[in-house]
Amino acid sequence: METTINKLDQATPVKVPGNVGMQYCENHPAPSTMPAKVPYPLAQGKREFISKHLSPLAIRGVMRIGEVLLPGEGEKFPAFKNTDFIKHIDRMLDFMEKQDLDGLKILLSFLGVMPNLMTLFILWLSEKDQSFPNLIGAPLRMISIGLKGMIFTLYYSNIEDTEGKGEKIHHNIGYDAKIVKKEQNLPKFPDALAPSVNQIPNLINPSQADVAHIFLRARQGEADVRGMSLSQRLTYIAALKKVILNRREEIIDIIQRDTKKARTDALVSEIFSILDHLDFLLKEAGKGLSDIKVKTPLALMGKKSRVFVQPMGTILVISPWNYPFYQAIVPITTSFVAGNATIYKPSEYTPLTGLVEQILDESGFNSHWVQVVYGDGKVGQNLIAAHPDKIFFTGSVATGQKIMAMASQQLIPVELELGGKDPMIVFEDANLERAVSGALWGAMTNTGQSCTAVERLYVHSSIFEKFRELLIFKARQLTQGQDLEGDSDMGLMTTEMQTAVVKKHVEEAKKLGARFGTGEDWDGVSGKIPPIILDNVTDKMAIWHEETFGPVLPMAPFDDEAEVIHLANDSEYGLSASVWSGDTERAIRVARELKTGNVSINNVMVTEGNHYLPFGGVKKSGIGRYKGVWGLHAFSNLKSVIIDANSPKIEANWYPYTKTKYQLFSKLVDGLYNSGPKALLGFVVNGLKLELYSNKVGKDFTKR
Repeated sequence: METTINKLDQATPVKVPGNVGMQYCENHPAPSTMPAKVPYPLAQGKREFISKHLSPLAIRGVMRIGEVLLPGEGEKFPAFKNTDFIKHIDRMLDFMEKQDLDGLKILLSFLGVMPNLMTLFILWLSEKDQSFPNLIGAPLRMISIGLKGMIFTLYYSNIEDTEGKGEKIHHNIGYDAKIVKKEQNLPKFPDALAPSVNQIPNLINPSQADVAHIFLRARQGEADVRGMSLSQRLTYIAALKKVILNRREEIIDIIQRDTKKARTDALVSEIFSILDHLDFLLKEAGKGLSDIKVKTPLALMGKKSRVFVQPMGTILVISPWNYPFYQAIVPITTSFVAGNATIYKPSEYTPLTGLVEQILDESGFNSHWVQVVYGDGKVGQNLIAAHPDKIFFTGSVATGQKIMAMASQQLIPVELELGGKDPMIVFEDANLERAVSGALWGAMTNTGQSCTAVERLYVHSSIFEKFRELLIFKARQLTQGQDLEGDSDMGLMTTEMQTAVVKKHVEEAKKLGARFGTGEDWDGVSGKIPPIILDNVTDKMAIWHEETFGPVLPMAPFDDEAEVIHLANDSEYGLSASVWSGDTERAIRVARELKTGNVSINNVMVTEGNHYLPFGGVKKSGIGRYKGVWGLHAFSNLKSVIIDANSPKIEANWYPYTKTKYQLFSKLVDGLYNSGPKALLGFVVNGLKLELYSNKVGKDFTKR
């Protein structure tokens, strides 16, 4: 699998939307349908209002008051509900004392369930505060001053008119009551690189100073995210899920533009899989990130053992070009839910310029929490040199080795999801029709550009020819193109460099005697590579042991179980595999023997579709696991904690050491690790003696 190391191609300038600011990028192509003012359609439409301080019900209360006080008048003064007030409300509430903030939350939540007429009555009543005794008048004054002040400040300060031309409303009245965010204690950089935290760095091919800005902002975002409760973080995940669900067709348009995928491929492998992942986070993150109770051994009786699952800090995510949206959202959201800030660098080949920022912004994410940095491999090196707290990389083995070497110099932990040469094993009792269909899809999905694609097909010799004939027949029925309606089976190759790898492998195989079932007429140049099925392949061919990463399926016969296990394991890769058989016990037995991180039985590439399962490889296919609870832990610091009572007791293993203590400890060991009631009784008796003795000599020891 390739990744983000080579230079960017020159292309049309395009403005980058969302939380990176409107910066110009000369390296990423603009979509032909891009509006002049708004780079992507995602900038339009209904917004999800989310606050780190207020619940959705309290937000509704803010909306209710705003609707009553500021219903809107003309183009220059839009309705309060049509402004982007939510971007600024947290900055205002940051100044409030906790007690006041808690009271405001209760009041706003109460107003959130009331009809507008009742809200109007309460606000009218608050104007009559002088008519009531102070016990009643004071709360009414607080409603009048506090709530109205909040609404009018939000409206007339930093708010943009989302219905009009994007002008600030305060321009129309000549007054600006800006809300300024509190400064936080942040790490210091050398004077030459000391940036202002509010300065937005250049996120396109950033310089060393820009990288310092990026990490300074990340450290600020890190404090914000860590300070949220898990339920608050999940509120943003729920909003993101809605945005992706509602905008999926527009997102697919952009994915297709950069990747040349078939539309159904993009829908199933990127949108559907992401939504499934977000559902997993919403349902299971609470369990996965909760403190873990651990048993405490008998020798430590009276103590409690826990594992705290805590954020790591700032995570650097570097992703590949083959599934650019999926490989962005899955690690970013896992990192965020675990409490980290994230710096994300997409591949320069499929950057989806501005898309990730836009949907995160629309979902309420702060720009400090997730930053998208564009550039080539040199940019990735500079980001690693800035010392993130962890690197999560998906890509080729060669690039993974370089990243690991760089990370080792600073002892930065790494998670590496690398390439594969996945075997599919079909026994004689497998359902032929299903296995053939599985092999075809497993090899050709995403035009073969998947690290878990079937790249070696082993079929039992007794059914080999029948299997081959049906496979060829079905392959010839596939349609191919960069479609708009979802009716193409395969798309095109994404990059010219990968097309060149496929050409090299296929031409060498042909020269060394491989037999073509399909695809022999491919010109070796076009990115529209048809399904290519080969047999008569040998281990002397690169196509049999190197990752091809294209729509090519080499196949070979085998005779028995031991032989095929040996053949499947004879690879430097170990990412995924599949076993097909009517004998479930045999299939499970073979699955256990395969040296790989994932195995599907009577299915293909399906383990990565279950977000409750961990995903990762062995050998050169990677280090670590993500997805499932294991994925949440991959982005967390697992902190082991022992809790003891605040007592005057002196521990038996503390100083001083004496001959008597040694003898009692020896008897304790015998009683603890030998079996039977006599041993257990000896442990109890000698344990009590040791404790009493240790406390006596320990107290005497402190008096010396």
